[in-house]
Amino acid sequence: MRWAKKEAILIAKEDDLTEAQNLLSSINVETINTIILRANYIPDPKTYVGKGRLSDLSRFVEEHRTDYLTLYIYDDLRPKQKINLLKELKTPVKDKVELILEIFAEHAGSKEAKLQIEMAELLHTLPFVKEWVSRAKLSEFPGFMGPGRYAADAYYTHVKRRISRIRRELADLRRRREVERRLRQRRGIPHVAISGHANAGKTSLFNKITASSKPVSQKMFTTLTPKISTRLINGVKVAFVDTVGFVRKLPHEVIEAFYTTLEQITSSDLTLLVIDASEEWRLIREKLISSLETLSKIGYVGRELIVVVNKVDLTDDEGISTAVKVSDVLKDMYPWKWKIVRTSVLKNYGIEWLINEVSESLGLLTKIPQSPTHFEKQIVEGR
Repeated sequence: MRWAKKEAILIAKEDDLTEAQNLLSSINVETINTIILRANYIPDPKTYVGKGRLSDLSRFVEEHRTDYLTLYIYDDLRPKQKINLLKELKTPVKDKVELILEIFAEHAGSKEAKLQIEMAELLHTLPFVKEWVSRAKLSEFPGFMGPGRYAADAYYTHVKRRISRIRRELADLRRRREVERRLRQRRGIPHVAISGHANAGKTSLFNKITASSKPVSQKMFTTLTPKISTRLINGVKVAFVDTVGFVRKLPHEVIEAFYTTLEQITSSDLTLLVIDASEEWRLIREKLISSLETLSKIGYVGRELIVVVNKVDLTDDEGISTAVKVSDVLKDMYPWKWKIVRTSVLKNYGIEWLINEVSESLGLLTKIPQSPTHFEKQIVEGR
């Protein structure tokens, strides 16, 4: 039996369009209509898109209606906006958070990842259910399930209880992870977290440093649970941790639900922040600022940061100009100690220099001999 391909109508602001398209393609969704909004677009408070666009959307959906068609709006939808769109279009409507979680669900393998995704979905659903309950009680929607009690009201209670239960289960997993981490610390094993936006090359770098063979894909969010592997540096075993990829303006529900994964960064002795030097500077800058804001939100402050400018083989000057611009952003946004190292995992460029800087930052005092070529101006440092 041949499965029908999922289809999408995508609505996104021009600055978010590429990211949204990449996310949809990562779950093999065919976009049959794209509506691009200006970067400073102010959403309609009732329907997000306004009457004119809603009328056009309604006609388009009616002409292309299938069981596999979904409207994706790459932004945060208010409960009122989503419910009004559902009523008018009578087709599934998903916002930015729901798209991200849909991708997460495709890659979830461990119990922890599945629990985190379920909790994020429930946290995001709760305000919508609350709005639905409010409308049901105003007789906008039918829904009695007994003497005066609404089905939506009962579901709202169920959701809150389920969230509480998942939080307890994740707390248990967190305690176990903390015990394992403390055991490694007692053995004198420092931790280095590898962070950054999706598709920056985090897992490829992790594999290169630790001689691992973890799956690498162009699809976003292939890493949902932390991957840990060790490498000997100057006779000391160092644990490297591959973490979940960031997205711009990471929603708070996702941060809360994936705290057990993101805390690997918070509790690390050092963090490597990987960026893709092959992208245009505007996008690099946005992702760098977003990453620094996420690090601040999860509590990685006051500690050294190494920014890895990766994929420099795809640039004209081996990433030097990008590294200089990155240093300007760090001077403004990261008031603690930082370093920048240029690398190309594919070409094995700068990897030993990166290990050298990791070693120095951890106090392991290894020095890698300088290569006679390519490594002038390799390190940019700041406080």
